Amino acid sequence: MGLEKYVSLSLIKNIYMKGLDLMTFATWLIKEKGFVSKSQFDSLVNTLPYEGRRKLIIYYKIEYEHYLDTRPMQLELEIK
Repeated sequence: MGLEKYVSLSLIKNIYMKGLDLMTFATWLIKEKGFVSKSQFDSLVNTLPYEGRRKLIIYYKIEYEHYLDTRPMQLELEIK
């Protein structure tokens, strides 16, 4: 049982704008939360009982959505 079973597709969304870096859920886990890989996160999730797994996934879902909503956007303008 991986994360995909519990997380809606709207959570794992990529925002793409010119000049804006893509930050998927897996990339966010590695860069912002200090995991070595997404498989390390999945292993952690799989070691927990159902209720703990559910709470952990909800916690990271809220954290990731907050990150997407509050990160600064960098727009690129071309002046001719």
